[in-house]
Amino acid sequence: MVKHKTKRAAILLTMFALIATLITMLFTGMRANADGGLVKTSYSDNFIESTYNDRSLIKKTGIAGQYALIADFDNCLTDSEESALLEILEKTAKKTHTNVGVVITRDLEGKSDKKFTDDFSDEVFGAYTKSIMLMFLNSYNVPQYSSCQDWISTDGDAVQKFQGKTTRMFDRIYDKLGEPQGNKYAYNESTRTYGGYDYASAINEYAKCVKRYGGSGFSAVLVIFGDFIIKHPTGFLMIVVVSILISLAIVHGKVKGYKKKAPISASNYIDRRCTNVTRQVDQFVREYTTSHTHSSSSGGGHHGGGGGGGHHGGGGGHHR
Repeated sequence: MVKHKTKRAAILLTMFALIATLITMLFTGMRANADGGLVKTSYSDNFIESTYNDRSLIKKTGIAGQYALIADFDNCLTDSEESALLEILEKTAKKTHTNVGVVITRDLEGKSDKKFTDDFSDEVFGAYTKSIMLMFLNSYNVPQYSSCQDWISTDGDAVQKFQGKTTRMFDRIYDKLGEPQGNKYAYNESTRTYGGYDYASAINEYAKCVKRYGGSGFSAVLVIFGDFIIKHPTGFLMIVVVSILISLAIVHGKVKGYKKKAPISASNYIDRRCTNVTRQVDQFVREYTTSHTHSSSSGGGHHGGGGGGGHHGGGGGHHR
């Protein structure tokens, strides 16, 4: 009985996990398709160029396919922060087998936010490589950048890996970036950052997001569940209830086949007619022998004969 209960519980848990995973992934997929990444207004690519970004400021380390890069063109990080963050990004690149970069700029070089980030990623990592690049734009309230925003560019195999996840990544990144300290459109001398934002914490969170969403296998499933539970607690409870009901219905039908049948009595295998015949024959032999012995007048030993017995019967291009 205990063995059957254990088997039933195992089947129930397995069915519940599979059903809950399928429902969650289906719902998450529909949400991702609906979001389609960051929503932005259209604008012209013909911006006025300002100061050209100095490429000598680029800090890059790692090996091909696992490069880590920081390009702080707007001097928003200290040297010690850059060194520490570059080490974090390098570990992230190795763990995810992805080129991971960050660029902070005040100049889009006459391009749109998307175009600039895509082109910069191709320039430093190479086109069609598995790469992800975060661009922070410090607009300083310049009119030609009024419609632009921060951007995340993915390339190669990273396109599908981070598909529909950039919005969630920015939510986490902005939470660490914090609120502006002072004029959000000016350089803050005390914090040495544009708007007084905490770029170091934001980039550190970006690295965590790349590891979080850049994983595969069971870890990726756990991330999906975690994000779904946080954003849709009520929906998760509904999925749990529905999954339990479906699992119980399926398991109830399957377990019936494992129930042990009551044993059949051995008497059901006895042919009572054969038993009667044997008894009659034995009685006949005894009677015959007795009659024969008593009627004989000759001496001698017993002669017996006998016998009897019975039978026992188992990549693509850039995409946002």
